[in-house]
Amino acid sequence: MPVPMAKDQRVPLNRADGCPLNLMRMGIGWQSAPCSGSPGLFRLGRLGTFALLYGRGRFLDALFAENPTHPDASIEHIAGPVAENIAGEGDNESFVARLSRLPPYADRVVFAVSSFDGSTFETVQSAHCRIVDESLGHELARYVLPAHGPHTALIMAEVTRAGGAWTMTALGEPVACTTFADLLQAAEA
Repeated sequence: MPVPMAKDQRVPLNRADGCPLNLMRMGIGWQSAPCSGSPGLFRLGRLGTFALLYGRGRFLDALFAENPTHPDASIEHIAGPVAENIAGEGDNESFVARLSRLPPYADRVVFAVSSFDGSTFETVQSAHCRIVDESLGHELARYVLPAHGPHTALIMAEVTRAGGAWTMTALGEPVACTTFADLLQAAEA
């Protein structure tokens, strides 16, 4: 049974048998608010989903639609109709991470959704992110949050490593971002 998460809650990333999770999927999804006659924010090409990789407090890499795979294949972005078919459970996009492949100094991955064209989340009712044990297909934790508002990005969650163990923290921080640099600054804050 997946753990329903609240803002700032931490969940250790362990499989059902207690072993550390290695192959995980971070599914990210959203639900549009009832249509009021104006076009919605999340039309193809207006949304970016990001996995921001850090090590020892320094930015290392960003994975997203135009840069989908980390050089060591430890993290992969899956977008579009393929993600909707594979990820399931209402995920619009997802990232697959092979935690054991990450370099030993990589200790943080921040997951975010952003629109850099100035569109806001006014047309979005709710959003979620969820951790799935990809090897078994079991959902471990889910964070559902209200997403509606004048912000242009959401810092959804982070996965961090301390002492060799990985933990997911639900963040749900709405932020204003018009550039990728803005998103990095918000993720580092």
